[in-house]
Amino acid sequence: MNSILKPDDYEDYCHNGIQIEGKRNVNKIALGVSFNLDFVDKALKEGAELLLVHHGIFGKDFFNLRGFLKKRVEKVIKNDLTLMGYHLPLDANLQLGNNISLISELGLIMTKREGIAFIGEYEKPLKFEEFENKLKDLFGDQPLTIYKNNDFVHKVGVVSGGGSSLLETLEGEIDTFVTGEVKEQTRNMAKEMGITFINAGHYATETFGVKNLGELIKQQFNIDTVFIDVYNNI
Repeated sequence: MNSILKPDDYEDYCHNGIQIEGKRNVNKIALGVSFNLDFVDKALKEGAELLLVHHGIFGKDFFNLRGFLKKRVEKVIKNDLTLMGYHLPLDANLQLGNNISLISELGLIMTKREGIAFIGEYEKPLKFEEFENKLKDLFGDQPLTIYKNNDFVHKVGVVSGGGSSLLETLEGEIDTFVTGEVKEQTRNMAKEMGITFINAGHYATETFGVKNLGELIKQQFNIDTVFIDVYNNI
């Protein structure tokens, strides 16, 4: 995983890689977006020995264990599970990551990368209604927050998860922005920049990378994997 995702290339909010070490031999891996008790319980029912998530334990020094975090870690250790987490490296990876997957799923042509923000283009501008239908086909029943400021979609900025703060860095380069969160100031910022803003959900925009890792693990190591969907509409 480290050789593919290159975690040392990122200044992240957490340690990427093994966060809690469990048993040495792994026959089944549970993949998911976030580390929480619901996910751990479902992984145990599946008979997994390793948990591989996008949102693991945040903070690089988590020895002060109490409350909800203590309960999560306690269950992992008592069941001799390994916890692995990859955050920014899994958002920005050019082959398997969340952002490149969103670019591909929406039928965009990748043209530029600025840090973890990706820009994709359509050969010809789409009517916004056509683009909205692509989003609905991709995300199903996931609620979409849309601040529409253009009738057409041509150049699209994509940042999975909590990327609304990067909207400002793409001003003048895109006409549409797709991410997974919205803040109070976002509506008016997008309007004043002339950018259509779409919040497709933090969870929903970050299922792609871990699923891709699961397929890669199956192919390269012949290890059984299962994606565990602990859906969160946020």
